[in-house]
Amino acid sequence: MLKIATWNVNSIRKRVNQLCSFVVDSQIDIILLQEIKCTEEQFPYEEIERLGYECAVYGQIARNGVCVLSKYPILEKLKVNIVAGYQEARYIECVIKHNNQKVRVGSIYVPNGQSPDSYAFEYKLKFFDNLHSRMSNLLKNEELIIIAGDYNVAPDEIDIFDSNLLNGQVCFHIKEREKLKAILNLGFKDAFRTSHPNLQQFSWWHYQGNSLRNNQGMRIDYMLLSPQAVDKLETCYIDDRLRKLESPSDHTPVVCVMEGISENKIC
Repeated sequence: MLKIATWNVNSIRKRVNQLCSFVVDSQIDIILLQEIKCTEEQFPYEEIERLGYECAVYGQIARNGVCVLSKYPILEKLKVNIVAGYQEARYIECVIKHNNQKVRVGSIYVPNGQSPDSYAFEYKLKFFDNLHSRMSNLLKNEELIIIAGDYNVAPDEIDIFDSNLLNGQVCFHIKEREKLKAILNLGFKDAFRTSHPNLQQFSWWHYQGNSLRNNQGMRIDYMLLSPQAVDKLETCYIDDRLRKLESPSDHTPVVCVMEGISENKIC
C-alpha cells in the first residue's frame, strides 16, 4: 500500500506541527504541499527529516512555494516554471522509488486568477494551457503519474456550495473549468471523483463569513492520476479534520491510497 496526500498548507512554518501530526497519525508515505510561503533556506527540514522524510523543495520569498516529502528515496527532482518568463514556485516534479518501482509525482499550485476581467486571469488560463502540454507529454512515457495540488478551479456544480452564486466568478468560470476538463480529457482521472462519483465534499473554505460552519466551500484540490495510476487506486478521500483545528489552513488534505504497485521497474 502507498498513501499519498496533497495539502495547500498556507505557510509551512506556521503549520509544521499540524503537518507532522497529520503525516504520522495518517501514516502518509508521500505528501505534496503548496503555498509553503518560504524560501528553500527557510524550510523546516529538521522537523520533517526527523520523521524520516526526504524533502524536495521549490521555495519563494513570502508567497507560493511547493514541495514533495517522501518516506521513500527521491531519485529525481525537477523545478519547473510552467509559464516561461515567470519565476514563480508553482510546480515541482519528482520520481520516487517505491519497492524497486518508480512513481512520478508533481505538486502543483495553479494561480488564483483574482477576477475574470484581470490580467491575472489571463495568466491563469495560460498557465493551464502550458500545464496541459506538460501533462500530455508525461502521458507518452506510460508511467505511474500523480499530479496533485491546488488547481484553484471547481469543475462541476457538485464541487461548489452554490452554483448560482458562484457561476462566472473566479474558480468557477467556464473558461477555467474548460481548461481543467481538457487536462482530464487527456486521460488523467480525478481520484476523488473516481472513488466517489456522487459525493459532495469540499477541500477549501473561506476564513470569513462562517464558511466552514455553514459548509460553504469548494473542491479545488485534486489528485490527478495517469491511467497506470488509476489501475492501482484503492480509494481517495478528503480529510477535513485539519480545517477544524485552531489556526488552520483554509484548505484541507486530500489523500489517495494506492494498492499493488508493481509496474515500471527501475533498471
